[in-house]
Amino acid sequence: VIFTAIDRMESLKGIPLKMLGLERFLKRCPEWVGKVVLVQVGISAFERGDDYLRTKSEVLAMVANINKTWPGTVQFQECSESKMRLPQRMALMRAADVIMVSPIRDGLNLIPLEYTIAHRDALTATDNRKRGLCILSEFSSCTRVMRGALHVNPWKISELANSFHQALNMTDDERRRRLSTALEFVTRVTTQRWAHAVLLDLKAVHKNVDANKFSGAGLGLGYRLLGMDSGFTSLDVGLVGKAYKKSKARLILMDYGGTILSNDNLDNLSRFQVATKTRAYTVPTPRMIETLKDLCSDWRNLVFVVSGKERHSLTDTLSEIPNLGLAAEHGMFISWPGSISNSRKKRVWETLVPDQDRSWRSIAITIMEVYTSRTHGSYIEETEMKVLWQYRDADPEFGYLQARELEDHLSNVLRTFSVDILHGGVEEGGFVEVRPKGVNKGVVALHILKNVPKISTWEKIDFALVMGDDHCDEPMLSVMRQVGRRVEDARCAKNRTPPQPPMPATVMQVDVSFCDDFVSSRLETFTMTVGKKPSAAANYVHDVDEVQEFLDGLVKVGARVQKFVSSVDLREISNTPIEVGKFSSSNFGVVSK
Repeated sequence: VIFTAIDRMESLKGIPLKMLGLERFLKRCPEWVGKVVLVQVGISAFERGDDYLRTKSEVLAMVANINKTWPGTVQFQECSESKMRLPQRMALMRAADVIMVSPIRDGLNLIPLEYTIAHRDALTATDNRKRGLCILSEFSSCTRVMRGALHVNPWKISELANSFHQALNMTDDERRRRLSTALEFVTRVTTQRWAHAVLLDLKAVHKNVDANKFSGAGLGLGYRLLGMDSGFTSLDVGLVGKAYKKSKARLILMDYGGTILSNDNLDNLSRFQVATKTRAYTVPTPRMIETLKDLCSDWRNLVFVVSGKERHSLTDTLSEIPNLGLAAEHGMFISWPGSISNSRKKRVWETLVPDQDRSWRSIAITIMEVYTSRTHGSYIEETEMKVLWQYRDADPEFGYLQARELEDHLSNVLRTFSVDILHGGVEEGGFVEVRPKGVNKGVVALHILKNVPKISTWEKIDFALVMGDDHCDEPMLSVMRQVGRRVEDARCAKNRTPPQPPMPATVMQVDVSFCDDFVSSRLETFTMTVGKKPSAAANYVHDVDEVQEFLDGLVKVGARVQKFVSSVDLREISNTPIEVGKFSSSNFGVVSK
């Protein structure tokens, strides 16, 4: 029985492991001595330098040792790649009964597919040869499509030895079934079929009038190309100011860290110190606090700070601002504007989802501790609602592999609990998070919008401003942008104007149709992210300082609106139900028309 293998002379191809597997098989099954031969062709790989020389020396020594014990068992020949082209390979593979492909790491490898084609007549042949079987490493690129092969882990010498035994003792029915399975894919997915599919795809492509814009960011190994929607532009402060000035019912949703104050997450050391409580959180500046107070003092505004921080972090800095709504832990806990206990002067909090069984926390932490011990640079961060495994300081590649394994482990163990398991890649901070199901900033934004009639003096909003800075804010930016788009589409249909261009791919599609009852047909929506980067937001500002200047501008616009109103405006105000004490004639001057 002829076994054959065609490999480049480099360590990744696993030739020495193959020899060890053959040696162990012959020791365990001496009855096959003299009945099997391995034809090993080595393709010279001079460009590999020391790796080539080391591999060649090791292979020659092992071949000599096997042939010394069992003469003629291994036939080794080294040749250049030019002497082992497709015709030569097909002739050798046609003569072989079994092909062995055992790399420990491999890219594109067509040897198993070529071997299958070489033996496609074996299903009906009457030559009594047991041919057409492929022994394939599970680390080879074609393992997933060659389902008829014998899959082995080349690092396990016992598996390689067993594969020799299994190939030699396989029944004809199983061998034909395996060959048929492999042949079905190889004959169906051909190069001609692939080229035809490419041409069809090219023919179906239409010119994108809204092509993305690309810009570079970072230096050295950290350099990356950012693709952004062509409509993604710097925030037009003047346009927002005009809409803000003429609106009467405004909803303002803003993130906390990275939006109204500098972000602790930008510095890995600061993030670790904050997570381990060896450093205090960054807090908003006194100027930002005064700006928020001014925004909340305007009866036309409903202002919410929606943060991923814990409740105590928000209450320590923002609790004293009158009429400010707070949402902590991505919206799990909500404190409505004015919801302060009179007896204790403390915030009253509600939960977005029912407070359910929390026994999952101890289970998740126990599993995460195992991965923390084996991943240098990782650590666990706990909050009132969620548990995170941070690997932002670990080796990026190893940390990502461990995170994927942890994600699968948690998914299996916690499948009976009502939790979501989120994995943020290295570009998002590198974490695996477990939190109650159905909690994110998009859900809380829709929840706030739905409750506008209950917590304000208006039935519908006519102005929406949403600000965020990172991936946690994307759901909130997405849903509010879609709410605004529905109103714009309705206006276009009513006025018979051309429809709006499609939403960019960065916007996560969510059903927001139930919000139609809570938004005015005159609604103007503005979404922005802090920093120029791919986002669901329509616009961007550069940094927190620019957010401060922008909000100060809105305060000034609001102050001018309150100070000077016409008699026509007074009639409009008189028809709007307002809360007692929130509006009086002493707050403005009157200008007659």
